[in-house]
Amino acid sequence: MKRNPPELANKTFDLAIIVGGILGAGIARDATLRGLSVALVEKGDFASGTSSRSTKLVHGGLRYLEQLSFGLVAESCRERSILLEMASHLVTPLSFLLPAYEGDPRSLAMLRLGTTLYDWLTPRRHSATPRHRTLSASETIAAEPLLPSEQLRGAVLFYDCQMDDARLCLETVLDACRHGAACANYCQVIGFRQTWDRVDALQVVDQVSGDSFDLRAKCFVNATGPWVERVGQFASRESGRIAIGPTKGVHLIIPRINREHGIYFQSKRDQRMIFLLPWGDDSLLGTTDTAFTQSADDVRAEMEDVDYLLEQLRELAPLRAIEANEIITSFAGVRALIRSEQRRPSRRSREERIVAAGENLLTVAGGKYTTFRAISDKVVQRVSRLLGQRPARCLTAETPLADHRPQAKGTRISDSPSVFESDIAFACANEMAIALEDVMRRRTRLALSRYGGADVATQVSGMMARALAWNETTRSEQLERYLTQWGLSRPWERRHE
Repeated sequence: MKRNPPELANKTFDLAIIVGGILGAGIARDATLRGLSVALVEKGDFASGTSSRSTKLVHGGLRYLEQLSFGLVAESCRERSILLEMASHLVTPLSFLLPAYEGDPRSLAMLRLGTTLYDWLTPRRHSATPRHRTLSASETIAAEPLLPSEQLRGAVLFYDCQMDDARLCLETVLDACRHGAACANYCQVIGFRQTWDRVDALQVVDQVSGDSFDLRAKCFVNATGPWVERVGQFASRESGRIAIGPTKGVHLIIPRINREHGIYFQSKRDQRMIFLLPWGDDSLLGTTDTAFTQSADDVRAEMEDVDYLLEQLRELAPLRAIEANEIITSFAGVRALIRSEQRRPSRRSREERIVAAGENLLTVAGGKYTTFRAISDKVVQRVSRLLGQRPARCLTAETPLADHRPQAKGTRISDSPSVFESDIAFACANEMAIALEDVMRRRTRLALSRYGGADVATQVSGMMARALAWNETTRSEQLERYLTQWGLSRPWERRHE
């Protein structure tokens, strides 16, 4: 994948997609596999928004059963099985414990009933995600000794999947490019060129060179997530827009305290469900789910988010509690949920919505990361009809994402995640990495590990300088910019400043 913005300006495409998150990437891959000519532009790096800031799970959404969202759960369970086969190097099975204590609002019997229904709603079960089973209190403690035994009634053991969300998004874009799509990061849409109810072109600025150009297409898709309303305002008509009610989710990377299971537990404060997951040599704790009204360009963990998650962890495992100064890092993302009357953000629907504006603009928002492939299928069918074509068969489920990363060579940068000098060179040469943060946070998982600080970032910036011919000024600027963002992900260090 080579970054070549001029190729976007030199033809008229069947479809132009605004955003390089997982939904835009999925639509681009689906459309190219059906034979459409496709262009995709992203104002930052691919997956730099919500698509690299999820809970890193491909799952059915057990908690959505309480909202009676049976169709969403069934679709998600089906997609979980498809993604396990489609991207087996990025999506892996993970066992979960769902513990129940005396006095919990969700009893062990209720949890068993919920997971039984969860199993029934899985229309295409993969052998790597078998049906649930119930563990006694002693079996639960043997499986995860961090759990306190007092008043423990037992647990339900069930299976979902874990993923590398940034890599899954990136490799979906890469595969779209291999099948003919023209994709470019750091290309911002600043307006539409329109004739009455029809969009003729996107006005685009290349953030790297500063050049402007028009991206022409027969049909356009706005899949910009938290920015969907802002981009929708470029259209000359009010109809066909989607109102969203964004929520913020915060996660912490902490020293490893659980064994091999994910633990899905109930908050004592507000009955929310929270995950404690294995994450390489560390653990991932999250998520919060709070209303968010600020700019999605400036989302980060605040100290109140950190305090909330640490409080819930103390309630879960008082003998393995983590203090703020032990946290490795944090990350936060904005979920672009459809606006609703639900007061509690965690109760808002995860269903997607696709609407048409004028003759040839579709806007899509909502949904879950797990269902991106299915949503993409629906969007591309709508695109085909707007183009006056009969939709071709969707091929994404039967076309695997191949792992094209090179064999490890050169200096070993870290063990967990496993990163070598060859990975950095490959990202610069073949994965459109432009900035140090692109490599530290999305081409690799270094930024979400204990290797995300100044020492490793300095080492990687030197490797990128050689690969991209940076001078010392550019290398220093890139390093300073990355370390500023790294510092913002550690609010506990600023608490007493």
